[in-house]
Amino acid sequence: MKIQATKIFTDIDTSVKEGKRYIFLRGSSRSSKTVSALQYIIIEGLSNPGISITIARATQVSIKNTILVDFKEVMEQIGIFHEGTLNKVDMTYTFKNGSIVRFVGLDDTTGRLRGLKSTIVLVDEINTIDRNSFVQLDIRTEKYLICCYNPEVEESWWGFDYEKKENSQLHISSWRDNPFLDDSIIQSIMELKEIDYDLWQIYSEGKLVPPREKIFTQPKTFSELPPNIKSSYIGIDWGYSNDECGVVRVDVSSENHIYLTQLIYQPGLTNQDLIYLLNEINVDKSLEICADSSEPKSIEEFRRNRFKIRGVKKGDGSVLYGIQKTRTFKIFVNEKSTDLIKEFENYRYKKDRSGRVTNVPEGKDHLLDAVRYVVMEFLDKPKTKFTFV
Repeated sequence: MKIQATKIFTDIDTSVKEGKRYIFLRGSSRSSKTVSALQYIIIEGLSNPGISITIARATQVSIKNTILVDFKEVMEQIGIFHEGTLNKVDMTYTFKNGSIVRFVGLDDTTGRLRGLKSTIVLVDEINTIDRNSFVQLDIRTEKYLICCYNPEVEESWWGFDYEKKENSQLHISSWRDNPFLDDSIIQSIMELKEIDYDLWQIYSEGKLVPPREKIFTQPKTFSELPPNIKSSYIGIDWGYSNDECGVVRVDVSSENHIYLTQLIYQPGLTNQDLIYLLNEINVDKSLEICADSSEPKSIEEFRRNRFKIRGVKKGDGSVLYGIQKTRTFKIFVNEKSTDLIKEFENYRYKKDRSGRVTNVPEGKDHLLDAVRYVVMEFLDKPKTKFTFV
């Protein structure tokens, strides 16, 4: 079996053969760190009958939308995906030789994580999980843990302690280490320099950039949508009593710019109030809608009123992940969306007692949450990386 592997695959192999327990892959976007890690653990599963591999991310929704799709793509391109069994309920893949791969969202509340024993662990986007979750994985792992992340972390991030251990190895990479990228992907990475310089440093150059206090670069405004809109969605953040309900329309252009229009921002709305207002402003019911999944009764009520709505899981990990992904788009806000503009202006990371910026956001974010749901549910899709021979 031959695969097209990058330098990072070789780096992982060297660290494993040297007996390293913690293998950290810090890199820019599309450096192939995650795909290389997947290639490596798939070969481990094929070569060692009966082992247990855990692939973990901060949230279950991010598992389904990203690394599970990547895993299937790698397996299909090798030509072996159907030489095993994928259980979509348990989120496991079992090889014919008895080796098993488990996909775990660390926001799981069933207690699954605490009893999980693994031969090998792959943690993707480790910078979005907490230390305790990593400890739970670590103490139940027999051989080694591969940890992938983009370098957008606090100066006091707990992961640095593990990177400094004697049995740890850090490998740093950028997209330049991946010779299999399409030109269009390279261009989108380079364009980040104009969108958000800090993100360009992180996602293009693979450099450590501590979180800045202000989360978003203030978006430009627009009065009319451009003619090249390719898709449109609606995000809803439920609100009641003192909390505003935020509804935002997200239009995506062919250049992957997003145009945001505030539709509703009002406290005290019942579901029927909100449905009435959406009908009053003639919201197109053919548009896909996403909202916080913590209110399944609300989602069902909207479905019964013929809205195409689905739930998005909300948690600390998903907030940071969603912010990170939203910042990669060039954002424009309708000039009349005054509340959304204010949320962008005032949304910041908290500072700790020493005055250092943390990764805990603060400020009103009802409309921003609605935007984040759309990005996570509809716009955070994996792109083809490279082919196998």
